[in-house]
Amino acid sequence: MDKSYTADHITEATRRLDVAVLTLTTAFARDVGISVPELLALENLETNGGLGPSELARRLQLSTGAVTALVDRLEAGGHVARAAHPSDRRRVVVTRTAKASDDLAREAAPLEREIRRLAEDLSDDELEVIGRFLEAFIGIFERAAAEACAA
Repeated sequence: MDKSYTADHITEATRRLDVAVLTLTTAFARDVGISVPELLALENLETNGGLGPSELARRLQLSTGAVTALVDRLEAGGHVARAAHPSDRRRVVVTRTAKASDDLAREAAPLEREIRRLAEDLSDDELEVIGRFLEAFIGIFERAAAEACAA
């Protein structure tokens, strides 16, 4: 039976999604053997490429000292590497390693397979609507995150 969705249903579903993502993020971090802030750092490095420690601190809303300790732990675990900045040798760039990508991909693979199966069962029209919604939805979250980081 088809369900009729309203804006209230969608808004409530996004709240449920938020809780589920936070819970899953915590579980992924635990299973990989890192903290949630460390996982968020790795995800930021994947999304944005190499970042300097100050930029990473800003994105994670942590002090530069806390990020230095976080990067030290991730480097010791083989999850990140430090390198000289390509245009300013005084600066450092932190990048995610293949080990980190492999560890996280292994954790996410079952979920990604299930999401792919779900998407493959949708019509082209449904994929178009959902794709547009998700792009706009993600944009809202990215803007809110950028504003929170800038504050």
